[in-house]
Amino acid sequence: PAFETGRAGRGGGGISMYRKISLVDAEKVYIKTFGGFDLYYRGKEIDFSNAKAKELLAVLVDQGGREISLHEMAQILSDGEDDETARQAIHVAWSRLKKTLVSYGLGDIVRKGRGFYALNRRRIRCDCWEMLEENEDRYFMGEYMPEYSWAEVTLSYLLQKFEEIKTRKIREAQNE
Repeated sequence: PAFETGRAGRGGGGISMYRKISLVDAEKVYIKTFGGFDLYYRGKEIDFSNAKAKELLAVLVDQGGREISLHEMAQILSDGEDDETARQAIHVAWSRLKKTLVSYGLGDIVRKGRGFYALNRRRIRCDCWEMLEENEDRYFMGEYMPEYSWAEVTLSYLLQKFEEIKTRKIREAQNE
């Protein structure tokens, strides 16, 4: 059996697509980046009361879960503030992110070390990561975290990757 998580696409005339996840993966967090950034656990969307905390998590996902320094995070999330103000905002956002995740029993999906932030990828499934790692395009509809302007760089890369996957599939179909 499987359960549905998230809808890619926005209301109105947008294309909706549901992602099926087997019960084997039910203990993993599912992160949707295509069509908008959302986090799901056990089939339910995680509610973030603080937008900056959610955006901090989105940056970690965008960076593939690698360790990101406080300085780098501040540069990405800065709204034009000076460096010290930006760093303080990151500390506050981290605290709120951690509090939200702990309230859902998910405090271990993020980690903070001496001057860096990262994700625990073993507990996470992500549509974008799966597209890149499995060379599958079935969930990508041309949108990647549209709510964050800094994500446009990754979107450009994903559009290129999408075309490569599509071209490969066409060639494979022609060779059959």
